[in-house]
Amino acid sequence: MSHLYETLKLIADSTRLRMLRLLSKQQLSVVEIQEIMEMGQSRISSQLALLKQAELVLDRKEGKKSIYAFNTK
Repeated sequence: MSHLYETLKLIADSTRLRMLRLLSKQQLSVVEIQEIMEMGQSRISSQLALLKQAELVLDRKEGKKSIYAFNTK
C-alpha cells in the first residue's frame, strides 16, 4: 500500500503529470521537454530523476543525450 501511496503522491504534481503525459506519447530528450514545457534544465532533470526512481520512466543514452520514455511495464 505504501508504494501505491508514494506513486500517487508523486504524480499528483502537475509538472510530473504533464511530463508523464508527454512521455506516454513519445520518447523525448531533456532539451525537447524543456522546449515543450518552457522550464529550465535543472527543474526538468530533477523531476525526471524522481519519476525514474519511481520506475515510471525509463532512459537510454543516445550519444550525449538521455532519451526518456514512459515505462509501460
